[in-house]
Amino acid sequence: MRRSKAFTLIELLVVISVIAILLAIMLPALGKAKNLAQGSACKGNLKNYCYAVAMYTDDSDGKFPVPERCYFTQGTAYPVEAGLSSFIHVRWCNGDVNLRDHPEYAGPFFRYIASAQAFICPTFKTLAVRNSDDHFFAADTAKLRNYKPWYNYTMNAYLGSENSGVKSAAVKKITEVKRPSTIYSFVEESSLVDTAYNVSGLNDTFMVPGDDTMIQGWFAAVGRTPRLVIPGPDGVGPFWDVIGGFHNAPASDLMAGRGNCALLDGHVDAYPRAETFVHAYPR
Repeated sequence: MRRSKAFTLIELLVVISVIAILLAIMLPALGKAKNLAQGSACKGNLKNYCYAVAMYTDDSDGKFPVPERCYFTQGTAYPVEAGLSSFIHVRWCNGDVNLRDHPEYAGPFFRYIASAQAFICPTFKTLAVRNSDDHFFAADTAKLRNYKPWYNYTMNAYLGSENSGVKSAAVKKITEVKRPSTIYSFVEESSLVDTAYNVSGLNDTFMVPGDDTMIQGWFAAVGRTPRLVIPGPDGVGPFWDVIGGFHNAPASDLMAGRGNCALLDGHVDAYPRAETFVHAYPR
């Protein structure tokens, strides 16, 4: 009698077990490879921002673009933003003002970054969901007609700002920056909030850890040493904004990894949220 060549139940179970073990081994490696690839793409995006800032300052007698208008022509609402109470704070995910599609809203700095590969990190794009804890986001997200995250790189508010709240902290020209190799011009922000560390998520075009009054309080607590000014329970308390640390972050805390930063000397590096202030404060 001819024996059947079909697999027995035990053989099938063995094969399935082997495949499951191989997948368990391979999936973390594949996930890590994907994260590395996305991180590299993000650094490439920010390298283009380095070039853009260098060209802009070179063409503008060393002056920085205004962070509050580094993307857009105005800080007031466009007609397409009617009905949004905090329109500035959701521009990052409002497809109706995506400058790729609507260059008519673009400010003078945009032409320097218009050729950038992207304005958003691919890792952030997968995390940018509608259930952000940011209070500005929560106020208006349901009203957005075209929810489309398109940027998460924001400008250092201590460079070129016209906001009187950071008058003492800000500098107007690149020649005023003491440590250009350690100060970022643009940085990754996240839509996530951990109120022990930051009170707002990604909510505008600029990164501002705190205003002059907050800075004075921080320095009074730790001395005039920027590296000692860190956010959180073990530091000086919550900042307004922190670096979005979603690269290589543990699954339990997507703010506890690192965020890429475009430094003023032209290179890109990654820092944790604890180093938000020391790499922002230019004085």
